[in-house]
Amino acid sequence: MKGNYGRKRWSTRDWFMLASILLVFVFLTRGVRCPSAPSPLSSSSSPLPSLRGDLSTERIRVKDAEIATLKQQLAGHYTEDAAVDLGLWQKAVEERDEMLVNLHVAEAKDKATIADLQASLKNAEVVGASAKLQNKPVMGGGSSPVAVPPDRASLPPPPGEVLNLSSSSSSSSFSSFSTTTTLLIFTFKRADYLKRTLGAIYPLIPPGMKIVISQDGQDQNVITTVNEWKQKFGEKNSELTHVFHTQKAGENGYQLLSQHYGFGLKQAFELQDSERVIVLEEDIQVSVDFFKFFEQFSPMLDDPYENLMCISAWNDNGMRGYVTDSKAVVRSDFFPGLGWMLTKEMWEEWSTPPTGPWPRGYWDDWLREPERRKGRKIIRPEVSRTYHFGKSGGTSNNVYSAYLDSIVLNEVDVDWNSEDVHRLKKSNYDPSFRSRVEAARLVSSSDVRSSSDDVRVEYTSLDRGAKSFERIAKQLGIMDNIKANVPRTAYHGVVEYRIGQRRIYVSPQNIDWS
Repeated sequence: MKGNYGRKRWSTRDWFMLASILLVFVFLTRGVRCPSAPSPLSSSSSPLPSLRGDLSTERIRVKDAEIATLKQQLAGHYTEDAAVDLGLWQKAVEERDEMLVNLHVAEAKDKATIADLQASLKNAEVVGASAKLQNKPVMGGGSSPVAVPPDRASLPPPPGEVLNLSSSSSSSSFSSFSTTTTLLIFTFKRADYLKRTLGAIYPLIPPGMKIVISQDGQDQNVITTVNEWKQKFGEKNSELTHVFHTQKAGENGYQLLSQHYGFGLKQAFELQDSERVIVLEEDIQVSVDFFKFFEQFSPMLDDPYENLMCISAWNDNGMRGYVTDSKAVVRSDFFPGLGWMLTKEMWEEWSTPPTGPWPRGYWDDWLREPERRKGRKIIRPEVSRTYHFGKSGGTSNNVYSAYLDSIVLNEVDVDWNSEDVHRLKKSNYDPSFRSRVEAARLVSSSDVRSSSDDVRVEYTSLDRGAKSFERIAKQLGIMDNIKANVPRTAYHGVVEYRIGQRRIYVSPQNIDWS
């Protein structure tokens, strides 16, 4: 039996078994291609369930973003060097399918996104997936190659979607706003007024917001009042800092006030390292939604494209009978003061050359000059969020008391998180405002009260002649004051107010819409 050496000759079956073992060995050690398992995305007979009708718009946006992020992640998590068996690969496919269903992929609106994801998965599918995934966490606790979707809060919005200025959680939004914004209150020697102001602020201030009270002089009653409230605000995690400004002799009240303002703003921005400061005085009461209003518009103030100088809580024409809508907010070219918020960048510009330094007197008129405003706008409400209640001891000697008494303080706790504040963005507001002004019926000032629709009265100059703005404003009972060639509350020279639900526009004959 030459050549046999007593061994049995191998049959065809034996050789087939050996080949099978070798193939399995190669498969387990190096990996080979195999036909793709059926994907639920490619099955026309089993479409994914439609869940859009059961989900809020916000949840759909989050899921859209998760799908886009998931597509990027999955592409890198399937490799040809995977060392797993077919069973593990099939399990990975099944877990992926379950995950896709859980992602609430919607109907027609999402078809393009689903198609992109389908193509990405098809190109990435291989015999198996890495059991380790380079030590990355996996979904479902197994060794599936499906990555855990990122936390929703870290997801960017889908391309082309405008970020909502509001937050889904007012408390979390306040948390960010309050830690980057300082409340600055100027006081002199009216302790009873300061008590009233602090009493109105106390139940409304966001927890964690820092307070700086800047006192001009050393009035002991004011010092006692501040110390009493310091402990109360501390219980709300609002740190209260008391700073003192030393007056200089020989200056009038407006000069003293301007120097105090410069000192106080410097303390609030530089000592507290604040991004924004809300400015109040000792005789200003705030509305129930005062802080919510400023919080809601703070992202717009921070946006350089919106070209804003500040956010103000005050309407100079907010008298009884001339305001209606607590939710109405407008853009303006006139700086009103009396409760306003500015950014650190704005303060740095005003306090240093070439725009600065801060003036030694008449600070508010100084800010209204073209060299400081530089075409920047102010956002303010129709119904004021502040009320000036001081009757004595003020810089103006109570000259404007009758006018200030007529200003309406908002009493509606507006849910600003549910309001569409995007309408105040320049690209949205300007076309709408122009359209409303041009659509208003042109009448004389004497016909305004008897009209039943939106009307417009034209002026030919600011302060000269029978058809000047000053003359018409007096006839209509609105503020006739002009500063730096801008009528109070005006936008593009147009002053807007209400009688009931009707809008009244006082505009130049030739409006400059540029």
